[in-house]
Amino acid sequence: MGLFSRPEVIGPGVGSDADRARIAELERRVASLEAQLAQLARAASPAGVAPLTASATEPWLAEVQALRRAGKTIHAIKVYREHTGASLTQAKDAVEALPV
Repeated sequence: MGLFSRPEVIGPGVGSDADRARIAELERRVASLEAQLAQLARAASPAGVAPLTASATEPWLAEVQALRRAGKTIHAIKVYREHTGASLTQAKDAVEALPV
């Protein structure tokens, strides 16, 4: 259950398809912003890049890890960039820091 689907957050009576679609989009955008914030935190760390770990709130990280394990590093970098907004260099460093 996402952040915006709790009744105390969205209020009673919200249940149209348009509302659900808007809530799903907002949840996707929040997840993307969280990923970008995590990327910024990693970039600010002394080591520069911390290893990625998949979590329940960021299922796309599991996809990045699976692509890396399958040897599809370029595709993994593309997926990482789509979800974080990271530069090509940042995404490459983050993906290559993953264990194979």
